[in-house]
Amino acid sequence: MASRAILKSVVPCTGRVSHNIQKSSLRAFSTVKPSRQQAPVNEQSTPAEALKDLVPPSNASLKKPIWRAVAEAAEPITPYNMSIGRLLAAGLHLGHSTSLWEPATLPFIFGTREGISIINLEHTLVYLRRACNVAREVAYRGGNILFVGTRPGFQDLTVDAARRCEGYHVSTKWIPGTLTNAHQVLGRHATPDPNDPGKAPQTFKPDLIVLLNPLENNIALAEAQLNTIPVIAITDTDYDPRRVTYPIPANDDSIRGVELVAKVISTAAKDGALRRKQLLDKKDKEARFTRGER
Repeated sequence: MASRAILKSVVPCTGRVSHNIQKSSLRAFSTVKPSRQQAPVNEQSTPAEALKDLVPPSNASLKKPIWRAVAEAAEPITPYNMSIGRLLAAGLHLGHSTSLWEPATLPFIFGTREGISIINLEHTLVYLRRACNVAREVAYRGGNILFVGTRPGFQDLTVDAARRCEGYHVSTKWIPGTLTNAHQVLGRHATPDPNDPGKAPQTFKPDLIVLLNPLENNIALAEAQLNTIPVIAITDTDYDPRRVTYPIPANDDSIRGVELVAKVISTAAKDGALRRKQLLDKKDKEARFTRGER
């Protein structure tokens, strides 16, 4: 009705409107949305060409999923912006049943609820930051960091943490003798010396071990103690924290929580390695400057 009223005001009622003017006027006031511009259809085009016009070009920008856009826009987790809220969201406050309680974890327990020990995340945050400082200093001094996570579901996050800081990882079963009998266990996989093939290949020991599930890796922990290698480990309420060098009281059954801890520690180690690289580059430039080189 509105389009007819506008059409009458434009064209006098006594005049005779031609078929072309009426068709064009009605098209102008049609209900088609102006944002959707339809491409002219060629009547002589084949069905294949018509379908080709509907396919967007390869260089067209595609919309990202909402979860990916939010993840990219979120602030990356680092040891500097870690908070109790993020630890709580990852479920690191949930301990084991009180029937499995280890008395040595009493200073780290906030209380119990429905037969489950609740870990005090204030202590978790403090001990996690201390572990990050240790990993950063080891990487800053050029040390090797080994991440060990052999529990099902920990393999991928263990590999990602090691790759993030250019470290090493053990994501499958820990082979006994990896540290105490390294020449026999690791020597078979080491690359021989090209100058002296008959010489036994040289193996190296890690300067720091990060144990994500120490309950299943007692052999690795014993070998680290024999070789005086410091160990960072996630200790739940059923594990004695005095057995490791730098314990982190937290839930070791939450994959999301363990991934958070491994990511924060590897990020700190990456920061230390970056600082070491910058320091070496600075010393190299100063040495060249003293020699008169450019």
